[in-house]
Amino acid sequence: MSKNSARSNPGLSRDRAVIITQTPMRITLAGGGTDVSWYSKIKGGAWISASINRYLVVTLTMTEDPNFIGYGYGQEATQGNSYKDIPNPYVKACLEHAGVTKGVSVNITSEVSGRSGLGGSAALEVGLLNALYCFKRKSVSRLELAKKAFQIESVKLKRDFIGPQDQYIVALGGFNYFERDTSGRVTVEPLPLSLHTISELESNLLFFRTGIYRDAHAALADQQERAGRKNIKALDDIKKLGQKARAYLLKGDVDSFGKTFNEHWRIKKTLSQKVSNPKIDRWYSEAMKAGALGGKIIGAGGGGWFVFYVNKKKEAFRARMAAIGLQERKVRFDLEGTKVLVNLS
Repeated sequence: MSKNSARSNPGLSRDRAVIITQTPMRITLAGGGTDVSWYSKIKGGAWISASINRYLVVTLTMTEDPNFIGYGYGQEATQGNSYKDIPNPYVKACLEHAGVTKGVSVNITSEVSGRSGLGGSAALEVGLLNALYCFKRKSVSRLELAKKAFQIESVKLKRDFIGPQDQYIVALGGFNYFERDTSGRVTVEPLPLSLHTISELESNLLFFRTGIYRDAHAALADQQERAGRKNIKALDDIKKLGQKARAYLLKGDVDSFGKTFNEHWRIKKTLSQKVSNPKIDRWYSEAMKAGALGGKIIGAGGGGWFVFYVNKKKEAFRARMAAIGLQERKVRFDLEGTKVLVNLS
């Protein structure tokens, strides 16, 4: 075997490889939706995101047969000699991008269900790319992983209605303020929040699973189709509100920050009829009556997880939410982003 052939297929030059990556999910704290391409090309986007301790894990194993490709994710599983048989378009696109289409088995596990609004698709893209680059023994920064993952989804998979916020925050981790200019360039500013502010946020932000699984792409595509003066004005207002939220966080004024959720939710519902529904509206109304200062569905809307800001009488609030059918999930923030847990290659 020539050196060149071994270099062109990194799996040929080793006897074994096991790589495991861990990538967090995310929540948007302010400015959500202004990152989408159709709006940011006109006005530029600005938002605040944070990663949370709910993770997607990718295990990439070199196979004995160099022509074999294996894949498993929940109830989906394939094995054979063609990666094109893999049903997940994100996995296929990442394998094609990395040039690793055989000789490996990819197994994916996630702590949250798909279509939960927590950026799971981006976590899959970033986590798998991280593993594939390790397999190829190529060093890539977290920022570069974010850029490539977004490019794969928006260009290769032709989902030009999405924005880059998910890929960037799950790759980088922590609390970050992002801007996207009209040319599409994304800049990142880590937010230097005090430990006290982070602790207050973790205490006062309460998360609940609705049990409704939704298609974020449908809501985002609908918003793009409805793009016009009304939606542009709404996203302008969301961006301005995000700037206020950023100032509150930097000052440590978490209660004022929490109140911005209610205004954000009110505006967000005007973007598309797919953002909410009568059941979600009833849940939200009950939460506000029970003491929340604000809240919203995480992600594009339509289902998934709720987050509410509650600074008083939390146990009574939790009891009321349980009574109306919302399932609480305890969440802390992740400060590391995507990372390699095991690299035996």
